[in-house]
Amino acid sequence: MARKLTGVQANRGHSATDDFITRTHILPLLVDPASRDRLIAEHRDNPIGKPGQAGRRGVQHSDDLARVIDKLRRAPMAGKYVRICVAPHTDYRIGIASGVRGKPVQILEHRYPSEDACEHAIFVRRVRDLLATYGY
Repeated sequence: MARKLTGVQANRGHSATDDFITRTHILPLLVDPASRDRLIAEHRDNPIGKPGQAGRRGVQHSDDLARVIDKLRRAPMAGKYVRICVAPHTDYRIGIASGVRGKPVQILEHRYPSEDACEHAIFVRRVRDLLATYGY
């Protein structure tokens, strides 16, 4: 006879809270086409943030984009998209993490010329997957 997991063991409290936050604070930003396009464009222009240099302030993400990125980072490792550097400065690819320590990452074929281009492609995939998970 299989033993049922308790709510704590199944992490139901976290899952319910994360679902609530996603539905109330993240999905409204992504379901609206104008808002989603604005966030995607902002991310394309500045995928990983830019540190300050020579006395100039760094360029950070807007509050809305930071909120979406934080949500996407909370995804479990199994199936998560990661950036793989095949050849520095010339060949970056998207990998899919297995979520199992020691098991290799599945590397996709499409090549990206820069870290920024690869990071943006990962962001777009994560947004697409999140919307599909919630039926959009």
